[in-house]
Amino acid sequence: MASIDSIDWLKWLRVNALDQPDLLLDRFPNAWLLNECGVAADMVQAECQNVAPRYQNGLLKERTLGYVVSQMVLRVVRYRQFKTESNGSYSYTNFDAQDNPPGKDGSMNLYVSKREKALLEGHSDSMGPMGTVHMGLDRAYGL
Repeated sequence: MASIDSIDWLKWLRVNALDQPDLLLDRFPNAWLLNECGVAADMVQAECQNVAPRYQNGLLKERTLGYVVSQMVLRVVRYRQFKTESNGSYSYTNFDAQDNPPGKDGSMNLYVSKREKALLEGHSDSMGPMGTVHMGLDRAYGL
């Protein structure tokens, strides 16, 4: 039986950052990256309660879970990459004024996006798991 705690997060983080060589994951210590991945995995399990059972039953693949956790951490890495440093006598800005491609924005906090949550749960918000009926009362009751 597979456990979420046994996933090699650094492997998935580096695989999912291959298309973004400007992130320079090597400048972040592995201990920090592992901690961020662990917290991201905890957040995923808190927000999507079916993640652990789906992963253990083989309904959720390791690569999908690794992708979501990696994207959460990579958003924080992107945010930390573009910042200003100053010690009073000089200032240095590592900022790219160009717009980021869709889905590549940085964030100072870890979060699970709506799209990632739907990926982990195996369905979108408008649909339930197989065998459920959507009542269509969203507009009437503001749900």
